[in-house]
Amino acid sequence: MKHINIAVDGTAGSGKSSVMKRVAVKLKMNFIDTGVMYRAFTKFCLDNQVNFLNDKEIEKQIKNFNFKYINENSILVNNVEYGKTIFDYDVAENIKYVAKNNKVRKFMVLAQREMTQNKNNIVIGRDITTVVLPNAELKIYFDCSVEARAQRRFNQNKRKKITPNVYEDILRQIQQRDDYDKNREMGALKIAPDAWYLNTSNLSIGKVIRLILNKIENLK
Repeated sequence: MKHINIAVDGTAGSGKSSVMKRVAVKLKMNFIDTGVMYRAFTKFCLDNQVNFLNDKEIEKQIKNFNFKYINENSILVNNVEYGKTIFDYDVAENIKYVAKNNKVRKFMVLAQREMTQNKNNIVIGRDITTVVLPNAELKIYFDCSVEARAQRRFNQNKRKKITPNVYEDILRQIQQRDDYDKNREMGALKIAPDAWYLNTSNLSIGKVIRLILNKIENLK
């Protein structure tokens, strides 16, 4: 297969990460989950007791935020491994304030573009197809019902022993995140005109993977 960049956007919990990291392994491509970077920055702000209602306080943290993305489960921030702490409840509650901050997004977009200069990457996020990699060889938009996404996240947290883990709280967080993602001023979540729309609500992971592999095969 020729070296390409595959850009993937979609709603929170729609299966982007679970599916695309398996595709990346099968095709021996780099897998980059940009959400990990935003989660790590949110955790960094929490550690520094930032007031998330104050954009200036959030923005001040950028100059001190030095990170190295290892994989979707590992990111170093100022040489400290954050690990699964980026999936803590407080991070999920406050990431929306970070994600809508224009200066944070500009910082992240530049970092993500630098990471993907050499092709052969699968990159997932919220504005990858429209902002970060608008010229990617393949663009995919994942979607899924809110209820199905909340159940998936609940099951994922249970497997990873992440607490607290309450379905109703997860459902509310996802609904709030959708609202922020789709209506923020910069990098709003939207379907690129040339993106392939894929609704995973009633599809198994295996089925979605097969559909995507066939799509990539047709790029040759």
